[in-house]
Amino acid sequence: MKTLLSIRDLENLSGVKAHTIRIWEKRYNLIRPERTSTNIRYYKNTELKKLLNVSTLMNEGMKIGELAKLSSHKLHTTVEQLQNKDIETFEKLIMNKMLIATLNCDIFLFEKCYSIYVKKYGFEATVENLLFPLLIRIGALWTTNKLTIAEEHFSSQVVRQKLFSAINEIPSKKSSTKFLIYLPEKQRHEIGSLYAHYLLKKSGVESVYLGPDVPLIYAKSCSEKIKPSHILCSFSIPLPKAKMMYYLASINEYFKDHKVVINMPKIDKFAITKYPSLSFVSSVDDLRNML
Repeated sequence: MKTLLSIRDLENLSGVKAHTIRIWEKRYNLIRPERTSTNIRYYKNTELKKLLNVSTLMNEGMKIGELAKLSSHKLHTTVEQLQNKDIETFEKLIMNKMLIATLNCDIFLFEKCYSIYVKKYGFEATVENLLFPLLIRIGALWTTNKLTIAEEHFSSQVVRQKLFSAINEIPSKKSSTKFLIYLPEKQRHEIGSLYAHYLLKKSGVESVYLGPDVPLIYAKSCSEKIKPSHILCSFSIPLPKAKMMYYLASINEYFKDHKVVINMPKIDKFAITKYPSLSFVSSVDDLRNML
């Protein structure tokens, strides 16, 4: 984690506006900035944690005046008591903890939060309702330089390990329906595709996963060997429209004897019209419905 957090960092990480944070500083002495040798204000991780706890409790109806009187320990225990209130509150609390774990590359806290959620709601709910939203939030923070590539990789690699572990627990079996899954060249964010691989195997469908950054010609070569009934090509980042249409034309030609499913964040209606032989999905529910 960055050793120095600016007030804008606090805003982005907690969702509390910088203007509001300044007011809370002056009026309630809620958090205490420190200064560098060049007199630049900064905040420690403990102040971020306190701010996250305050924000959570305010969402539950508590007033800033009463919260400002509580010690950091009391804020923490009050937040902990909310965990059993309802699933929405529980998810917010776990999400905040896992964000802190990511910022600190704290594998023990991350694993603890993961285990608590899995025990309460199961693996699939954990992936869909906790880990996917967490990765989206972390990705947004990374793109705005609020955390480093190392911290982003920390969380995504832990999630990948969880998915691989769950996949490996499902015995492979032969089936008349066989999927070949891959991500095209320069598409490297494979969490969604790994989860699709997991869901397919769990449903009893034979599935072969090639991974990210696979040139189309090699996906075609592999398909000739394993003879899948379905091709699932996943785009984690959409291509410019012209490039996407060219790729769709190519995959439509390469796999004209297969059922081809294209997974992309946003489905282009023109693509559906132009390539009626291709199927398009954009969510886990779409994939489940297809199965």
